[in-house]
Amino acid sequence: MITSSDQLPRRSVKLDKLPSYYLSAPRAEVQALAEVVQKNLQSDLDTLDIRDAATLREYLGTLLNLAQFKGDWSAVPGLVAQLKAQQDKPGPRATTGVMAGILADQQLGDRDAAWVRAEVEKRFGALDWTDAGEGIKSTKSQLELMNPQFVKGVFEQQLDVAARNANLVVPEDIAATIVGARLQQELVLPLKTALVAGLQAVVDRHAAQATAKPDVWTPRQFAIAPTVKASEVGVGIWDSGVDLKLFKTTAVPGLTMDADGRLTTGDLLRPLGEAAPRWPELQQLIKGYMDQRAALDTPDARRLREVVAGLKAEQAKSFQEDMSLTTLYVHGTHVAGIAVAGNPFARVYAATVLWDYKTEPFKPSEEHARRVAAGYRAMVESFKQQKLRVVNMSWRDSAAKYEYALTWHNMGTDAEDRKRLARQLFAIERDALRDAMAGAPDILFVAGAGNEDNSADFEEYVPAGLQLPNLITVGAADTAGDETSFSTFGKTVVVYANGFEVESYLPGGDKMKLNGTSMASPQITNLAAKLFALQPGLTMLQVKNAILDGADARGRVRLANPRKSAELLGIAL
Repeated sequence: MITSSDQLPRRSVKLDKLPSYYLSAPRAEVQALAEVVQKNLQSDLDTLDIRDAATLREYLGTLLNLAQFKGDWSAVPGLVAQLKAQQDKPGPRATTGVMAGILADQQLGDRDAAWVRAEVEKRFGALDWTDAGEGIKSTKSQLELMNPQFVKGVFEQQLDVAARNANLVVPEDIAATIVGARLQQELVLPLKTALVAGLQAVVDRHAAQATAKPDVWTPRQFAIAPTVKASEVGVGIWDSGVDLKLFKTTAVPGLTMDADGRLTTGDLLRPLGEAAPRWPELQQLIKGYMDQRAALDTPDARRLREVVAGLKAEQAKSFQEDMSLTTLYVHGTHVAGIAVAGNPFARVYAATVLWDYKTEPFKPSEEHARRVAAGYRAMVESFKQQKLRVVNMSWRDSAAKYEYALTWHNMGTDAEDRKRLARQLFAIERDALRDAMAGAPDILFVAGAGNEDNSADFEEYVPAGLQLPNLITVGAADTAGDETSFSTFGKTVVVYANGFEVESYLPGGDKMKLNGTSMASPQITNLAAKLFALQPGLTMLQVKNAILDGADARGRVRLANPRKSAELLGIAL
């Protein structure tokens, strides 16, 4: 039985040309790649006992893409049925296969764009909006941002470089990516206008008719008045940097570690560097992306669509790096704002990591892994020195990072060897982090689960996949208490909090709503910090138990209830 992603086979495919060549190559050459990938995936499904739903969804989704590219329309209904069976969330289950069915019928019946638009409106419009609404808006957003020039740029500036480094022997998923890109280019792009129009009609109809889901999250919250008798509490924000001008801080405000594990004396707010003069524009693009995902036709969303539509192939890399840098710049401050909201006694300690935003990955080595491991130990030691009570960790890592970097730099003898090396190097980091956290038993660590709709323990994420007595891993629900479509789950994800459209600070003081388990995790950090402030004599385990015992069971979701947790500790609100 396959119990972790590490047990899945790794394969390589020998290309005849660089990946970008296949974007316009004769169809027969791409079909040959599709046949290789299909044979291997089907063999895995037939011979391996894979019980992880997210992995099965990935396999079946790729097979569905391959069937559509090959025009094997008779296989589509069966694959859709199998995919639906692996969906354990109502939203993805509702929308799975709807677009594939429309495209299949369009191809089989040689239907025109007007028919496609009408069918999109009819079939998506027939879905329960409560379940399918977010998925419908997300699909529309992805279609609106499709730009073949951007895809070409990603192929030329990233996949081609990796393939060239590897002498054209590439991971099998690159072959699958090639087929997927051709499918989008040949089948979806010609119908983009009709598809978007049909989805927009569905969104508009429900915008006029639908009532908002009930908000069960806000009534559960509580704030501490400045006049209440309470004690200061140190709150660590282990993240990408915090604008500490916006918060009260601990006596020593923080510590910075670079992407290579070295401790630095650099700023606790990540510097934008050469991008600093473009911050207003970058902020607008991030806001536009969030509005776009929410199907809000705002000036920011329109600006984002305009920028993406105008991108040339040679601009793809710089655009991706700009967006990655901006995300890192805003992330830690946004998290900190959530963690200390309503708590005048919270004091922020910024544990800043200057993660790289470049598309080209680092070059793996044991020396690098040991430096990062040492950096982890130093970070946790600093938390102990500052007597922090709770530390938020809205980030995740896994051996996949090393495996990707090893592949990019063509290190190791083959794909399986790279998997082995990646696990070996990552274990150095993982074990150091786990042992350092275990060595700080008085600190409650709170981790975000991840946003990949997969299992944290199957992927062996850190910190989310760790099992420690002083760790809580948090999944994301919406304000109605329903699990979000994106939230990672698993046996280590023991509580959920609101991670949907959460408003908090950006560097400089503006506010923005963001989504993710990165926004859910600091909700639990916020609760823990308030409990420690109101009753400083509480132990880590008392606070952890109060948080877990106060949560309400909603299927696999255990939704945090801050008021109930406080009441369990005898705290009058």
